[in-house]
Amino acid sequence: MLHKAQLEPPHLTNTQPYQRLQALYDMAVELSALRSLESVLDTALQHCLALTESQFGFIGLNTADSKAMDVVAIQGFHPTSNFYKENRMIPLRPNIFARVVLENRPISSADAMIDPTRIGQPKGHPPVNAFLGVPLRIQDEPIGMIGVANRPLPYDDEHEQLLMTYAAQVTIVIRNAQLYEQLKSANEKLEHKVELRTRQLEAAKEALADKAARLQVLLTETFDVQERERQRIAQDMHDGMNQLLIGAMLELKSAHQRLANENLTQAEDSLQTVQTILRRVESEIKHVIYDLRPPTLDALGLAAAVRRYAERFEGYTDIPCKAAIFGEARRLRPNVEIGVYRLLQEALQNVSTHAQASQVDVLMAFAPNKLKLTILDNGCGFDLVQMEANGNGRLGLLGMRERAESLGGRLAIETAAGQGTRVELVVPIREEGDWRLENRG
Repeated sequence: MLHKAQLEPPHLTNTQPYQRLQALYDMAVELSALRSLESVLDTALQHCLALTESQFGFIGLNTADSKAMDVVAIQGFHPTSNFYKENRMIPLRPNIFARVVLENRPISSADAMIDPTRIGQPKGHPPVNAFLGVPLRIQDEPIGMIGVANRPLPYDDEHEQLLMTYAAQVTIVIRNAQLYEQLKSANEKLEHKVELRTRQLEAAKEALADKAARLQVLLTETFDVQERERQRIAQDMHDGMNQLLIGAMLELKSAHQRLANENLTQAEDSLQTVQTILRRVESEIKHVIYDLRPPTLDALGLAAAVRRYAERFEGYTDIPCKAAIFGEARRLRPNVEIGVYRLLQEALQNVSTHAQASQVDVLMAFAPNKLKLTILDNGCGFDLVQMEANGNGRLGLLGMRERAESLGGRLAIETAAGQGTRVELVVPIREEGDWRLENRG
């Protein structure tokens, strides 16, 4: 928008009314074809200088705070770039130039160098002798001014009326150019937003497709895990309980024969053996049931189930595992309790399988509106980025992340080779429907 034109203004020798009217028409036609504000300002100022036979001039537009006027176009004077940068703002205070805007009327002087309202001029500015300035108005409110200077003869009323007429036309074109540039800028911003949103939607679409593919793989893997778990349970029951039950049946048969032979002591021994075997069967059944869904979780809640699982984990892995509960423990929605519990199982299973840890800590903190579960181990750690990239162990991490998302929470994993691993789950919880348990931590 800012411009320092290098063209000297042409001069008219015939200033009769008809020629001036024709010049006004020519200017209106030329300006109406322009769209950029810079072109409008330069063309308008060139016409104003020509029709008033002025040596140089400027157009200034008020700043947003109306405390200064920005010189947006200059012709007939070739300031250096530093001069223009340092002096382009004219403070709106009483002087021969600013009075045009402040008083909202034309101001002229036969010699500005001796005008009583002159306050000096910047170093490097040419002397200003004859001067005429008229306001640019929108609905009678000044938005700036046109100033012309150094006509060979003083400016008269006819020049003033002529420049006022030009100023009215220029104001309309300036306003239209400003609106056009605002519209153009708005369109560019809208196009940028549309383009950005399109890219975001494409990225979201790709991410969704990738997630769907990963979930499909996870679903397949989950089915496989479930099937393997069923097979394991069936095998355990077949290899363990089936043999125990066969032994109990044989002992019962032996006891029946001994009773028939009136050998009461040996019959009693057989029945004692049967009782021992059935207790082992009961223990095996409880173990299977606990693996499927811990009774402690339903009966006493998440805090008690976490403590119990930490004890069992330490028992079957020989890895010291300490559980600490912070805050006031309370019952949560069933899907939250089982979800958090399963994630704990997955994390501790990873510790026992991969971490080579000598210590693991389970920390669970209840807050008014969230639950935080943290599992810390001092094991070998791993390269999380590489693991997620090459797929080694990726499905396990994906399953944990998906479980966290299904609870409306977030999962964070911090690890590095040789530095152990920190798994942190944060889940939002609702007060309503929850009930409090005594914290026995």
